Amino acid sequence: MTFASFTNIIVALLCAAVVLQSVRMMRNIQAMKSGDLADTIKSLDRATLQARTVLGDLKEVLRTDGAAYARNIASGEELRDELSVMVGIGNAVADRIMEAASATGERRETPAEAPAEEPVTAAPTVAPAKRSRRRRSSARSEATTVSVPAYAGLQ
Repeated sequence: MTFASFTNIIVALLCAAVVLQSVRMMRNIQAMKSGDLADTIKSLDRATLQARTVLGDLKEVLRTDGAAYARNIASGEELRDELSVMVGIGNAVADRIMEAASATGERRETPAEAPAEEPVTAAPTVAPAKRSRRRRSSARSEATTVSVPAYAGLQ
């Protein structure tokens, strides 16, 4: 097969495709002439009118509801900020309570670990050596006992 015969076959196929498309286009043109075009234009006008109505309604909704939603969002952001401040305050109070509770727990544990004081009688009959030891033990208990108000940090 030569180049010339190959190109002739391709041109023939393309001509057949053009003839086929021309026949289809002629049928469509005859269908529009028969009167279907008027119905098509009327339905297109109705669809356009409905689209305009829907778009007008949508504009109105966006104008009214959009502003209301913007106000709701702004108030929600204000509430969020206020709540975050409240949570911060609550966390600080909880930390102070935990510190006070641990200080109270330490204060309760400390006197239990300290040696018990000997009762002081009205007329001491003890030898001077024992008296000095008693003074040391009372000095130790005074040094370990710390007077801390339980809720001083909360006020």
